[in-house]
Amino acid sequence: MFNKDISSTPLIPMKLIKPIEAAEILMCSERTLEAWRREKKGPCYYKLEGKILYKTEDIFNYIEDSKVSIKQV
Repeated sequence: MFNKDISSTPLIPMKLIKPIEAAEILMCSERTLEAWRREKKGPCYYKLEGKILYKTEDIFNYIEDSKVSIKQV
């Protein structure tokens, strides 16, 4: 058994969502997310016991990182 002191490990609440929920937020299809994963594009994801999950924070960061700034004259 592991004998790790978890009192020093900060517990950060993490909201994981399914691809269908991520697709809804990103306004794309689940197939698009699947293609992005295959092409190594799109938001970061987790693969836990064969299940694909997205962290909501990563979805929103991906959206924010996609922002195009318009230079004001």
